[in-house]
Amino acid sequence: MIASSDYPLSDVQIYLQPSAKEMREMDFLCFTSPWNEQDYREMQKQPAYNNWLLEIPDVGTVGMLAFQSVPPELEILRLGVHPDWRKRGLAEFMLEQLEILAKSDRIESLWLEVHRANKSAITLYSKLAYKETGSRKNYFRNPLGDALLLKKLLKHDA
Repeated sequence: MIASSDYPLSDVQIYLQPSAKEMREMDFLCFTSPWNEQDYREMQKQPAYNNWLLEIPDVGTVGMLAFQSVPPELEILRLGVHPDWRKRGLAEFMLEQLEILAKSDRIESLWLEVHRANKSAITLYSKLAYKETGSRKNYFRNPLGDALLLKKLLKHDA
């Protein structure tokens, strides 16, 4: 359930084929170092790449997710929620939906890099059973900082 919101998760919709321009617009609202439209256009040409926008009817786009799947792994490239909509369970919802997709595709693990200073994201990933597997010194440029490598192993029903 989304805390402090009039919008239950049942009203949230995932838009599966956004344009590069739509992704760039949401990226710009979510991150201090957004990818540009050309970045998204090039990524969308790759067969392993996928991106989603999260929408609430009568409100608009409130979140985004970009990932690439190279079995047996899936890498989360970008996960963002509009600043006005943070702390309402939307990022967790997108990660849960991604995990459902990954399991249906027999993916064995999800992984990502997150800025060491991004405590909110680290707390969320930890809550969802992502484990730190390493770090990359000075990986991020804006703001400058180390990346933590996080990974979640997926369990599949027999």
